[in-house]
This record gives sequence, C-alpha cells and structure tokens, in this order.
Amino acid sequence: MDNDQARTVMAAYLRETFGQVLDLREVAVVRKASGRTWRGEVVCATGLGDIPIGHLAVHEDGRLIETCTVDDLVEGIRAARSPASEPPASKAMDLFTDLDLTGPVSGPNVSIGFDEDVDGALSALDDGLDLRERIKQLKSAGRREDLLVVRDLLPQLLTEGETRRFTLVEMGEIELRLGNSDLALQYLEAAAREFADRSEVRALELVASIALRVLGEEAFATSPVKQLLDLSRRRLRPIEHLGQAPVFAGLGQDEIEQIERLSSESTIEQGQVLLQEGAEAVRAYVVRSGILSIRLQAPDGGSRVVRCCFPGDLVGETSVLGDAGATCTATVRAECLTSVWGFRGTDLRDLGSRMPMVLTRLEGSRALRRLDSFFSMHETTQTLDARMRDRILACVTGLRRSQANELLNTPGEIPPVVYLVAEGTVEYASADAPTTTFGSDKWIGLRDALHGLATEGTFVSAQECLLVVFDPERLRAFATEAPPDVVSVFQRLD
Repeated sequence: MDNDQARTVMAAYLRETFGQVLDLREVAVVRKASGRTWRGEVVCATGLGDIPIGHLAVHEDGRLIETCTVDDLVEGIRAARSPASEPPASKAMDLFTDLDLTGPVSGPNVSIGFDEDVDGALSALDDGLDLRERIKQLKSAGRREDLLVVRDLLPQLLTEGETRRFTLVEMGEIELRLGNSDLALQYLEAAAREFADRSEVRALELVASIALRVLGEEAFATSPVKQLLDLSRRRLRPIEHLGQAPVFAGLGQDEIEQIERLSSESTIEQGQVLLQEGAEAVRAYVVRSGILSIRLQAPDGGSRVVRCCFPGDLVGETSVLGDAGATCTATVRAECLTSVWGFRGTDLRDLGSRMPMVLTRLEGSRALRRLDSFFSMHETTQTLDARMRDRILACVTGLRRSQANELLNTPGEIPPVVYLVAEGTVEYASADAPTTTFGSDKWIGLRDALHGLATEGTFVSAQECLLVVFDPERLRAFATEAPPDVVSVFQRLD
C-alpha cells in the first residue's frame, strides 16, 4: 500500500457511499500501533469553500478502518452554518511566522568546548534565520543580561527535531556561562542521548569532554554521559559472521552455513538508500559494520530519523513477512561506509518455513518495530529517545485478540495486565460516569496499574480487538527508574 493506492481506496468508498457530494483532499501516512495507515481529509465542496466533514483511514493491508457517515455530513454542514464557526475578523499573530521549521537530514560536524560553542553548526543549518542571528549577536556581546535573554530564546529552537541535539548543547553552554552547572549537565545529558541514538560518536565525545571538566574524573566515571559514550562505542564493533546477529543466534553451524549461502555481502556508501518507504519490499539486510538510519515519513510530507541500526541488526523484515506486493514501511540509509549481508525476502521466507525459530524472531521483530514507529511519531511519546522507547518495548509480553463483548478486567482489582488497543474499540463503564469509548492507540488500565489502584468499572471489547499486552510490573519499574521528564510523558499517555 502506498499513498496513491490509499487515495484510490478512499475515493472509491466516497463515490460508492456519497456519490458526488463529498471530496477527498490531503492524504498522509500515520503511524499506529497496528502499523502504517493512511488518513485522508473529507470535505463537502461548496461555492463558499470546503466544509470539513471528517476523515477516512486505510490500513496498510487495504482495509478501511475509519469512515464517514451521513451523521458526520449533517453535523459538518450544521457546524458550518453556526455563527460560532465564523472566522474572527482579524487573524492572530503567528509568533513563529519567520521561523523556518525545516532542517537538514543530518547535522554538521561540530567542535564543542568552553571557549567555542555550536554557533557554527547552527548557522550552517540556515544562515538566514533571524532568531539564530539574534542569539549569535547576544552571545557575542557576552553580558550576563544578554545571556539571560539567550536562555529564554533557545527553547524556541527545540521544535526543530533534526537540530534539537545541537540546541541542547548550546543551552548547556549558556547555563555554564551563567554558573548553573547542574542545569547545564541536564541539557548536556539530553543532548548526549540524542547523539547516542544516531551514534554520532564524535559529537558525543565532545559533549563528554565538557561533562568531564564539569564533574571531575571520579564523578564522570559513573555519569550517564560516560555510559552513553561507552555504549555507542560498543555498538559500533563489527560482527564477523551471521551467527552473531540476534535473529540467527543459537543456530547450529550447519544452519548458519545455509543462511550464509543465501546472503550476498556488499558495501554501502554514506548517504546511499537501501530501502525506500513506499517502494516494494523485496530484500532484507543484516548490518556487518557501520550504521544505518531508520527514517519515517511524517504527515507533513517530511521525514525524521527515529533510530539507527548497528552491527548485528536486521532491517527489511517486511520483505519476508509481508503479503505479495507489500511495501517498505521506512526508509533505510547508510550514515557512513557500511557493510551488510543482503537477502532476498523470498529466500528468508523459505528459510523460516524450515527454521521456525527464525520465523518467530522475525515476527517478533516486526511487531516491536511497528510499535517503535508508533511511539516515535506519536504526539506524546515522540520526544522519548530510542533507549527510553526500548525500555517500554521491553515491557511487551505479546499480542492477543479479544472477542466482541469480552470482559478485559475484574472490577475492584488492580489490573494484572495493561493493554494498548491496536485495532477495534473498548468501552469502559462505571456506576458514576457515562460509558467511555477507547479506540485504536489508546491505553487500557495504564494509570491504575502504575499507581497500584483498583479499577472500579469494567473494560469490555465493543468488537473484536487486537491488543498489545504489557507487563504492569515492568512498567512500574520503568516509571520508577526513569528521569522526571520521561515519567511526565508516560503519565500523559492514559
């Protein structure tokens, strides 16, 4: 399924259901817990302009999972005729009208130290940004009052996801110049996490050098920045044979030799794209050395790096598990000179039929990859770095399907499991409140499980549902150990 195919499915539904009354406007990819979906805006075109009616959604397997009804049409027209819906006489000023929110795909090489900052890196991204120029001038003046203004301005740049890590370093530098070492270290640690996600070891080493000077050798040895640096260096160690890849680990020598005969080794230049989101999925790869970035298309048409793959990691499992004609769910690009073992998806599929353990691992990998994509692009969890997302994914115990009208909890007890609705709807009913409906991508029992509270009402599947099952004990342990900003994000999920 790609954008054009999704649009065709939606347009056919509208014509069959509403004739010429409704039109389809923008269609964009959306990440959900069940996988990729395409969401299209539905309007009623009139001589006075478009009237918003609702949305259609198509799953990557071609199913319509969100539709519009006659009631939606009536309500849309009624709302358009309401005086409350008329636009205000004057448009509110957009405080960010001059801020170019687009950034380059990868950051520049930077040199970070006490006497030099990341101005060069930031200005290299876009010399024309008025906000960056003002920050640069204020920093050059060096007066305390100017640095305080810079402190207030810098958070505005955190909206630029592709340059946020450099902004965090700069925020740390400003706090150091203002004498706030503790706050500076918090910003540097946040930057280090983002550098580690992308395995930008050189930049991470420079951040670590600042942390070392601030903390001293003894405290630095146990600091999060040092741990991230060590982890990044370990992850980059090449593997020598396919038996070292987790997907094939534990297999016998004869089985490994069979797998090696199916593979072809190649070297990929920096910047070369191995898999393109939306293209037909026909090959899978295991990284031998180097780094591959995983990039997801955003609803606005851009893309963002959500994690990197390192030696031993496998990408392209859709080519093995997907139906005929399945498309790649992400773009995979080499971030440096990278060696890979390549496989035809059909060869690995045949291999899985003979080696069930390999097939099970591939299926588990795809399920977790879909969830990771969902967390990476969700409005609440997209700020979490890859390590924190991995901690959440480690709490998953499996998938299950519930039948219509199935009771999912025992009233008056602490939830023994937590659910994330991947497909379908769940209804919550209690004596003191109206029934609440939870659709796809909503959590069931998360708050009560985290706080050890009994759920008074009942959760019942309104239809057949696909549910992701989480271990509440692991979730509680994660929430207890996670930094405050991560806990804040986690609490907003329910």
